[in-house]
This record gives sequence, C-alpha cells and structure tokens, in this order.
Amino acid sequence: MKKKLLVIKLGGAVVTFKDSPKPLARSDTIRRLSKEIKQILKSGYKIILVHGAGSFAHSLVKKHNLNFGMKYKRQKYIFGRVIQRMLKLNAILMGHLQKNGVSAVSLPPHTFITQSAGNLDQFEITLIKQYLKKGLTPVLFGDMVLDDKWGCSVLSGDTIVCYLAKKLKAEKVIFLSDVDGIYDCDPKKNPKAKLIPKITSKNINQILKGLSPTGRDDVTGEMAGKILQIQKNLKNQVVFIINGLNPDNLLKIYHQSPVGTKLHLH
Repeated sequence: MKKKLLVIKLGGAVVTFKDSPKPLARSDTIRRLSKEIKQILKSGYKIILVHGAGSFAHSLVKKHNLNFGMKYKRQKYIFGRVIQRMLKLNAILMGHLQKNGVSAVSLPPHTFITQSAGNLDQFEITLIKQYLKKGLTPVLFGDMVLDDKWGCSVLSGDTIVCYLAKKLKAEKVIFLSDVDGIYDCDPKKNPKAKLIPKITSKNINQILKGLSPTGRDDVTGEMAGKILQIQKNLKNQVVFIINGLNPDNLLKIYHQSPVGTKLHLH
C-alpha cells in the first residue's frame, strides 16, 4: 500500500518567539512536535516539513529592505547573515527531530531554488521525491534566495508548502500557527473574536476582508498571505490551520478530530 503524504508547516511563531528582539527558538515546543511527528511517521505516513523564520530573520530582512531586493553592498552582507541565521534555526530543529528518531534530512532552499521578481522560478523536486522514496523526511524552510530581477528575494515557507503539496498531491496540508485557526478578526486584539471552523469558496472573500495586519515584523504576508496562497495553489486539497503551541493538536488532525480551521476550496 502506497504511503500517503502530509506536508506540515511549522510556523515561525511556533518554532521561535516571534516577537523577541533577538533570535530565540521555542526548544520545548520543537521537542514536543518532534515526538508528535515521529508518532505520525510510525503510523505509515510520509511527511515533508517546512519551517518559518520567526525572530531569526523577519526583523533583519525588514530593517535592511531585503524583501525588495539586493541593491547595495551592505545588503549582500545581510543576505548571507540571514541565511546563516536560518541554518542555525534549522540545525536546532534537526537536532530535536533526530534525537526523537525522525530520519530527517535538511534541504536549504537557497542551494537549489531561485525566484524572479519575488515569484518562484526554478524549483526542482526530483531530489525531494527520491528522499521520500527512501523513507527520509525532507525539511525545508523560509529562506533568502537569488532572484534574477531583484538580486535576491524572500522565499516564504508558505510558498514552498503550497508548491510541494500541489506537485506531490499531498493528502493533507497542515499549517501550525500560534493561534487556534482563522478568526473573523484578530483574536489577540479582540477577545470576542470567533473561530471560523471551515472556509470554502463561498465564504473566503468575506473572511479575507476581515483580516488585518498584526503589526509584527512579518515580510511574508501573515495570515491573509497564507490564505491567498492556499486559494491560488491548493484548490481541491484539504488544508488545516491549527495552533501548534497546544499539545496534541497535530495528532488530533491525524486522528480526524475537529480542531482549528479546515479549508477546502474548489
């Protein structure tokens, strides 16, 4: 029987303290999620993991305007520094995955993916298919990549997730965030915000109107950007947005318990 594929995004606010002025990983959360991922793998699934940048990169990229390209000498230095920070965060994640028995392999996007004017250009997935075939778990992350129009650009982890889930026909796509799912307004500002359990083609436009920026140093579009990526690339696929800071939420989705927001667009 062919193993089914899950693509899981570990959001930057889940693997790091996103509002920290200095890079700071959520080691306890990463350790717990590594154990949950191992349980799902043992049950017979294949998994691709993609993690965000959080406090390791967003503020640095924004401060030096790297999300608008690489135009002067200082930006070239910062480009390399951002990549080094992402490799450091990735190494923390990889360490916990491997300690918990996950046969994970790191695939740094800047080594094989390029963009053009901020959009995906070259992204060869043959290698990823081969790793999956051999029973390994590929781990990618949001990164800075070369861009033939701008010099460099931000490659969002959400972009990677949507591209791979579509190309490899994932059974489920799971986004782990620091909120319980999609709300009708910002739950961190409004205690009366209501969780939206399901998003379809009928209510998506209304929901997008209700989403407003949080003011965080996020250069990848926040929740609205995530939903637009899903709308564009993951029609007819089952997508979940759940709170990765809550223990066992990932396992609840695996066991088909109702949690977070389910998106199924046609």
